[in-house]
Amino acid sequence: MTADPYARIAEWYDLLLNPVLDGVRRAVAEVCRAEGLLRVLDACCGTGRQCAVLRGAGVGCIGSDLSPAMLGAAQSATRVVHSTTSAAGPCERDAASGGGDPLRQRAVGGGESPSAAGFSQFFCRIPLLRADARVLPFADNAFDAVVLSLALHEMPEAVGNAALAEALRVAPRVLLADYRLAERNLDLPAALFVHLPERLAGAEHYRNFRGFMARGGVEGLAHRAGVTVIRRERLFGGAGALLLAERNSRAA
Repeated sequence: MTADPYARIAEWYDLLLNPVLDGVRRAVAEVCRAEGLLRVLDACCGTGRQCAVLRGAGVGCIGSDLSPAMLGAAQSATRVVHSTTSAAGPCERDAASGGGDPLRQRAVGGGESPSAAGFSQFFCRIPLLRADARVLPFADNAFDAVVLSLALHEMPEAVGNAALAEALRVAPRVLLADYRLAERNLDLPAALFVHLPERLAGAEHYRNFRGFMARGGVEGLAHRAGVTVIRRERLFGGAGALLLAERNSRAA
């Protein structure tokens, strides 16, 4: 990658999009808890907020992303938390004791998703690393599931296919949160509205989005990948879907 496409937006990404995306993040966490998925990789983790929500729900999470700017924003959030909360000390204790390893964590605070104010206690414990979603530095089946949230629609088709294949290598299940085709008239307003932010994201982004939708959106992607969808949740008033899918046993 010669340039970071998120360099200009990373600092204000959470400020603008958290009100919209936190609902998706909570839905991902709820599915993970309900399905017993306690070791999760958030590939394309961006600013790390999905990991924070998962940690708040008692799900161990590691985040990876290729964007230095987005990871920098995540690290800045950690530093702000570290400097403005009286509970910053346990971050050092976690690092020394191994307690910060999210794969060792279990339910915290009764398993409730944290409030906005409660995210602070989880940000400082989240391991984040820079990695290409197509070449993840993890062993086969290292996780219970991989989250790919609102990432695949912005990738060229070959890149998205490779990222999904790699996710299915490191985990038997994937959680795919992304746009879908409208199934009924009630879905059409939301499906049309999402074109606006996708267009504003830039010409290449919008071109990839349109190609993604022309190929059937997230459900078309899951079908072509040959995965079995075992759970489906509506997002964005029908314009999106959260799919929990597992790889075909013959590909295991």
